[in-house]
Amino acid sequence: KEKEHYDTITSVAISPDGKYIVSGSRDKTIKVWDIKTGECLNTLEGISGFIRSIAISPDGKYIVSGSNDDTIKVFDFKTGECLNTLEEHSKWIDSIAISPDGKYIVSGSDDRTIKVWDIKTGECLYTLVGYSNSTVISPDGKYIVSGFWDEIKIWDLKTGECLNTLEGYPE
Repeated sequence: KEKEHYDTITSVAISPDGKYIVSGSRDKTIKVWDIKTGECLNTLEGISGFIRSIAISPDGKYIVSGSNDDTIKVFDFKTGECLNTLEEHSKWIDSIAISPDGKYIVSGSDDRTIKVWDIKTGECLYTLVGYSNSTVISPDGKYIVSGFWDEIKIWDLKTGECLNTLEGYPE
């Protein structure tokens, strides 16, 4: 039982090879589970806020989390070691996405910005001004799509240019 989360699970991801589930929780931990046996294989700690979003890199090397302590953490999938802490957002992280080539992290925050990071160095490459509760990267790696309340924005991943805004419901 000590291997189970003791608070609400807020985010889950499946490893690219389909062998593992990674879960993030309000208990401020990330757990790695064997998908067939249900056994908890590792618990990643050292996060001071509850986990709001989790992603696994397409090559299965990294687990990336965003939490309400305003940080993004990059962990080594195999060892669970925290490799980097990204701290340029001023409010909690709502969403995390990793590009299909595994080079970039995209984070959406309640500070009304979206940031694009180099996954290996942790450098913030640029900041987009736009609300984002949800952020994804297109399968071809060309676009960032962000959503918030009543609009969806489409951004060019390489340049950060906003290409289009799709309006939702009228006020």
